[in-house]
Amino acid sequence: MKSSERARVDVDTWVGRTARSIASAVRDGHITAREVVQDHLSAIDRHNPELNAIVTVCAEDALAAADDLDRRREAGDILGPLAGVPFTVKDTITTAGVRTTAGSRALASNIPMRDATAVAAFKAAGAVLVGKTNAPEFGACGLTRNDLFGVTTSPLIADGIPRSPGGSSGGESASVAAGLSVLGLGTDFGGSVRWPAHCTGLVSIRPTLGRVDTDGQIPGVVFDGYVLANPVTVHGVIQTIGPLARNLPDLELALNVLSNPALAPVEKSVDTNTLDIRWAPGDGTMPVDDEIVDAVSAAAHMLRAKEYNGTALSRGHALFSTLRATESHADIRVLVGTETEQLTSEIRAALDARPQHLDENLWAERAKLIQQFLDEMGDVLIMPVASILAPPLGQESFTVRGRELTWMDVLASCRAISVLGLPSVVVPIAQARNGLPVGLQIVARPWREADALAVAARIASLPRE
Repeated sequence: MKSSERARVDVDTWVGRTARSIASAVRDGHITAREVVQDHLSAIDRHNPELNAIVTVCAEDALAAADDLDRRREAGDILGPLAGVPFTVKDTITTAGVRTTAGSRALASNIPMRDATAVAAFKAAGAVLVGKTNAPEFGACGLTRNDLFGVTTSPLIADGIPRSPGGSSGGESASVAAGLSVLGLGTDFGGSVRWPAHCTGLVSIRPTLGRVDTDGQIPGVVFDGYVLANPVTVHGVIQTIGPLARNLPDLELALNVLSNPALAPVEKSVDTNTLDIRWAPGDGTMPVDDEIVDAVSAAAHMLRAKEYNGTALSRGHALFSTLRATESHADIRVLVGTETEQLTSEIRAALDARPQHLDENLWAERAKLIQQFLDEMGDVLIMPVASILAPPLGQESFTVRGRELTWMDVLASCRAISVLGLPSVVVPIAQARNGLPVGLQIVARPWREADALAVAARIASLPRE
């Protein structure tokens, strides 16, 4: 496995260091925020042309923000928990004064007036925005490519073959994995922060629905120059914002910064020996690569997890797909206006398709399915993230155990959890024979992100064969 300077720690640069170490050094005056940001901008200059991860570089604004942090520190101000930490944002999340295109030619000149709440939270904590990252058009694909910016490549190469960083937060995963940014903000509808983390060996979290403010995501409801989450669409209800990082302490820090201030911070003291941990080899409807199943099974054995024997999990993917098919994509129509010819054929086809009738019984079925799954899952359920490892760049259909799968099929294990609205942490647990990372999805009960993070930390501490 080859890495494009991925997460490299060098004595002469701050690229590859942790968010916690950077923030501590900046607060204590051991390094200036400007020096940290300059190091990352230099890394972007060197490696982004190869990856196409960052599509808008905010060099001037980033250096100005860093200088402001340094002035504040010299004046005696107490800086925040992410002081001087360079971060990137998926190009479907709004950023004030910085181009936000959602990967669409129809929005190529879109410059929002306001930051998404999550972006504002990172900035308030002292983090410095260094760029916007590539995403499929309107985040509507599990692979990161669009007609506006092209294809994003993972910093990981296996068998001599360039790989996809996943999607739709694939630009984020490529940037963080390559050390171009320390933290990333992505979105997750059907697995879009979990699948990219699996593909690039990162950690990520899809929080409980409601923990992180979801306003500022495109598509959504445009109001007074801002984009609000639509409370009556499947996309608006199920999609959330989540962070990606290279280590679990940074992920936990990012989650607490993003969390709704009305909620208590995610506590750190969880005794995993008291948790009822169960495991599943997949969602029950789609085949999963043998190496992935073996890695999940090995983790389950070390955790002494019991096998999940319920039925709710196997119904999640189908319900997600059924609900998704009811979408009219009216929010996209409003956003692009008369520029529909600028859309890709995939998005135009979605707009032209006649949506299925949204029966209220579907939401009732979801409510019952959530309750049934909570009755079956124990405290924590560990399972695969996806059916395959990071795919070769450009490949969009996949054969697993003799069955041909689409990228949507591949993400069945993620989509089943999305529709349930539960928190899920991804952590790398093994390397496949070709050197690619294998991620594990750790699903917890609502608001119990601490349980998933504690199990993830325990797994990370276990010896690997």
